Amino acid sequence: MTAETSQTLDRGLRVLKLLADTDHGLTVTELAAKLGVNRTVVYRLLATLEQHSLVRRDLGGRARVGLGVLGLAHQVHPLLREAALPALRSLAEDIGATAHLTLVDGTEALAVAVVEPTWTDYHVAYRTGFRHPLDRGAAGRAILAGRGMQPTADGSSWERFAEDGLVQQAAPGEQGGPGAQAVRILEAAVADGRAPADGAQPGDGSDRVIGEGGALSRLRYVITSGELEAGASGAAAPLLGVPGVEGSVGVVMLADSVPERVGARVVEAALEVADALR
Repeated sequence: MTAETSQTLDRGLRVLKLLADTDHGLTVTELAAKLGVNRTVVYRLLATLEQHSLVRRDLGGRARVGLGVLGLAHQVHPLLREAALPALRSLAEDIGATAHLTLVDGTEALAVAVVEPTWTDYHVAYRTGFRHPLDRGAAGRAILAGRGMQPTADGSSWERFAEDGLVQQAAPGEQGGPGAQAVRILEAAVADGRAPADGAQPGDGSDRVIGEGGALSRLRYVITSGELEAGASGAAAPLLGVPGVEGSVGVVMLADSVPERVGARVVEAALEVADALR
């Protein structure tokens, strides 16, 4: 039996979604055509949404998403933190490194949840609210990897992944040696949100690998060294399959390189967080 719903509320929400999907706004006529209703209905919907600052209209009469949605979006971060904390806590304790959930905020990566390990003598102090460009650091680069993007060979721009989707390079102006900045985009084989089965070999050119754990999906993760801070390295994997949420889960550690097992563990944590957010 279908639950009883409000037609007016449904139309209002559809208006917000339509406006959110366009950069140039929509006219009353365009909204009426997309909703399949007359202009009078659209005028009433817009007037109501404007009263709550969820919609604004420019001088040309085009409707756009209003600043009121920012207040609603701000309240999402505590919910995301709460859902992600168990997986982040397990990741931090297992790896012995600071774990974080990072989300897109415009052209920047914003850390919205951070968990530090309890048993290490020292670790990176990575704070909630820390920002950095999307094209710097494992967390931001993992988000771009989730979009299917990778840095060009000279690091000057971004391009779509090649068929195998893997790169390993020094950052611009660095050619190895102490303190060199390195970026690697790799893959880990995972099954049902768990780490790879023994013997699984990611990067063999196939979309799925068969190991003792059955069918394993290959998922990308990013490792960086020295990009945000000399002597620190990071590993992160994108959040996938969570509607309306674009981000990554990762760790940052005081080390010149990331241990081999960390990549698969970060992918596992990203899958756990994604499951918690669905």
